Amino acid sequence: MVKVAVTGGIGCGKSYVCKLLGERDIRVYDCDRAAKRIMASSLKIQDELRKLVGDSVYSDGVLNKAVLAAFLLKSEDNTTAVNKIVHPAVADDFVKSGDKWMECAILFSSGFDKLVDKVICVTAPLEVRVERIIQRDGITREKALEWIDKQQPQEQMVSLSDYEIINDGEADLEEQIDSVLTSLGLTDVLK
Repeated sequence: MVKVAVTGGIGCGKSYVCKLLGERDIRVYDCDRAAKRIMASSLKIQDELRKLVGDSVYSDGVLNKAVLAAFLLKSEDNTTAVNKIVHPAVADDFVKSGDKWMECAILFSSGFDKLVDKVICVTAPLEVRVERIIQRDGITREKALEWIDKQQPQEQMVSLSDYEIINDGEADLEEQIDSVLTSLGLTDVLK
């Protein structure tokens, strides 16, 4: 069976599209959730992160997100070093899971696109994304734009993907999902 990734920038609604896929009995592996679980449960990962970031990155075995975030924001090299620890563990976990679908915001920069056969990019206009982020996270417009700017440009993600699902609040998501599933030969899960 074909392996498929769902990607897209922050605020595009890729998690919502994955929820709709779940309603069709398509189980989607969530890379972000897996990374958090692995950082919380793997003693090997915890040890490597302590050596890299410092002992304060964990307190009584619990990840100190503020310490990790501060370390990541200091430099691109820090982000690369953390990714070299976490990404291989998540990739291995995905392969072992047996899942055929994954949700991954950083699909191309992580190299996870090499784990799948097809890529769906969920997109939305900038203003829609900004509003979603502000409502979801209770942050300022400036901060939302800063987060968007830190990610791979949406146009570039689309150009590297096999399919685009437009999640602008107006386009019919179910119809677009059906079209992609039909193209993938997965007509048994159509709505």
